[in-house]
Amino acid sequence: MDDLLFNYSQLALIGTNHADFTADNLSEVDISRSITRLTSPLAVTVVVLLVFLLSPMILIGNSLVLVAMYRFKRLRTPSNYLVMSLATSDMGVGMFMPVGFYLELNGANTFSGFQVCLFSYGVVISLCCVSVLVIVAIAVDRFTSLARPLRYNNLITHSAVERYIVIFWIYSSLVGFSPLVYAIFLGSRKR
Repeated sequence: MDDLLFNYSQLALIGTNHADFTADNLSEVDISRSITRLTSPLAVTVVVLLVFLLSPMILIGNSLVLVAMYRFKRLRTPSNYLVMSLATSDMGVGMFMPVGFYLELNGANTFSGFQVCLFSYGVVISLCCVSVLVIVAIAVDRFTSLARPLRYNNLITHSAVERYIVIFWIYSSLVGFSPLVYAIFLGSRKR
């Protein structure tokens, strides 16, 4: 029966050298030695092809949404403001994800390279966080239109949606860039 038990703490550290991690040096662990790199030529080729095929399609599709919102005033409804915010964040992911893949595949392991990598991933995490929050807001918007159709125009207004969008972007920036801020302040304190 003991053979069937699974230790989940080992799953999180697959590919790492367990001797590197202690309570005293957790922030000093050399990440470049601890994380297994993607080295298979086939895997690298597939990732690069996917990025170069998907990134332009993401940019073109979301640009069309933004151009339509700009050109036709009739489309500027509170619900479509959320769609516009989603298109903006997804377009940003399409622009910054190739940079993240490039840094990951080249293994930015110097201190400045590490901060550049954290910045790149901070941008992508922020944009993905905005996307998730906006998708939830779109779901709440659609639910409100079905559950309270007579009060919908009073509940979901342009100014309320604009406030929520600003809050989503600020919150997502705080979440996405917190590892970079932590690394900068931790690095400056240890010098």
